[in-house]
Amino acid sequence: MTLRHPVRSLLVGAVAGLIGAAVKAKVEPALQTLAEQAFPPTPAEKKMVGADPTGRQDHMPPAEMVEALGEQLTGKTPTKEEKLEGQQVIHYAVGAALGATYSALAATQPAVTRGLGVPAGAVMYAMTHASAVPATGFQAWPWQLPRSAVVWEAASHLVFSLTTELVRRSLEAALDRLD
Repeated sequence: MTLRHPVRSLLVGAVAGLIGAAVKAKVEPALQTLAEQAFPPTPAEKKMVGADPTGRQDHMPPAEMVEALGEQLTGKTPTKEEKLEGQQVIHYAVGAALGATYSALAATQPAVTRGLGVPAGAVMYAMTHASAVPATGFQAWPWQLPRSAVVWEAASHLVFSLTTELVRRSLEAALDRLD
C-alpha cells in the first residue's frame, strides 16, 4: 500500500462525502416508505422531530438546530425556507466532514473500508443520530423514536457510507492514474 498525501485523502473524502450525502438525501424517501410499511408509525410518532422527512421536512434535527440558533442570534424564528436552507448546509457540511474523516482513516487504517464501508456507516449512525444528536436534545433517543424512523435513518447512513467508499475508491484510482 502506498501512503497518499494526507491533504489529498481529505479532499477526496470530502468530495466523496458530498456525493454520499446527495445520494443519502435521494434515497431517504424510498427508505422511509419501506420502513413505514414494515413498521407503521402512529400519527403521534410521525410528528416527532426526525420521524417524517417527507411530510415534516422542516422538523428534522438540522432544521431544529437552525431554528434554535436563529432564535438565539436574532431573537426571531427563521422561516421554513430559512430552516430548510440551513438544514441543507448542515447536511452537506457534515457529509463532507464525515467523508474526509473516513478517507483519512482509510488511508492509514484500510480495515475501515471492509464491507465497502458499510460497517463504517453503522458507526457513523451510532455517532450521530443514535447518540450525539439526541444528547443535544434536538431528537429523541433511538429507543424513543418510531422503529420506522430508526430503520430508515440507519439505512440511509449505510447508503451514505457505501456511496462514499465507492466514490473514494474511484477518485483515488483516477488520481493514481494521473501520477
